[in-house]
Amino acid sequence: MSRELAREISALEDGGPSPPAARPPLVVGITGPPGAGKSTVINALLGVITEQVAVLAVDPSSPYTGGALLGDRVRMTNAGPAVFVRSMASRGHGGGLAPRMRDVLSLLAKQGYRMVLIETVGVGQEEMDIAALADVTAVVLTPAGGDSVQAEKAGLMETADLLILNKCDLPGADQAEQDLHEATGLPVARMKAKDGVGAAEVLTLIRSVSRRERPALIAGFAVDHLGIAVVSLDESLLFYEGVLGMRVTHRETVEHEGVRVAMLDAGESRLELLEALTDESPIAKFIAKRGPGMHHVAVRVPDFENAIGTLRDSGARLLGEPRIGAGGHRYVFVHPASAGGVLLELIGHEHP
Repeated sequence: MSRELAREISALEDGGPSPPAARPPLVVGITGPPGAGKSTVINALLGVITEQVAVLAVDPSSPYTGGALLGDRVRMTNAGPAVFVRSMASRGHGGGLAPRMRDVLSLLAKQGYRMVLIETVGVGQEEMDIAALADVTAVVLTPAGGDSVQAEKAGLMETADLLILNKCDLPGADQAEQDLHEATGLPVARMKAKDGVGAAEVLTLIRSVSRRERPALIAGFAVDHLGIAVVSLDESLLFYEGVLGMRVTHRETVEHEGVRVAMLDAGESRLELLEALTDESPIAKFIAKRGPGMHHVAVRVPDFENAIGTLRDSGARLLGEPRIGAGGHRYVFVHPASAGGVLLELIGHEHP
């Protein structure tokens, strides 16, 4: 399975198509200044993790081959048969991650991995992507060397969930722990990672932080409308309006989507009939492939921007950028591969 998975990841890195979006239950980001011992911390954690786990170690790219410079991962000696370790080259991608990281997480979820540890390149001014991608972000620091100053400059103190004070046998560890906790209010875990000291306690802290109550993605949502692809609006309205007696509340032509739209009142929700303007319209292509019928489900979201950000962070596949649709509302479509086979439209609550 590991060889097959490695080949699939290589295909992604070479520009292959994205797999259906999915996500392992727990994604942990490990970041921090160079030399703080990120790889050693991960190795110590592997010694106490009992479930199937994957490690994605993002390294700088070779200027000659584009591959990962530190790809041997020789420090991860605790990587047993149940551990999948993969070095991924940053390939010039900012933010400390590899460009296809979300797709790789989807592959790992498909293979049943319950936990993924992601080691970033190292603290830099753009090393922020991991905080958005991971469920838990841990910053590894040491008592000396100005690590905390460097991490604070990079902005990681604002996005970290916990701090790991590695090499805690060095002088000044007690004072460093106190200073970090007072400055950030974050939990500080002490480790001597090269000897495995503190690994079990750090793993327990990671799990407890991951179970913190997080805001719901679309709390207070409502079904706004059901979209129905039709060959002719006028002919369809003979049934919906003429036979059923439903009331047309709005008609509009949306040029950038290539459709004519008729909205019908359906109590607390609505029906949206969609007629193609041209043969190149998405609705025309849908009808040519599947025939007229149910096209999409539209969900109204009170905090549109937050929902979009959360979907992106989770690796969900969005179809383009948010746009203005019929009636003046903002909308974006979520690919059926990310929504259980249903084309899902997310729309802003504040539309007219």
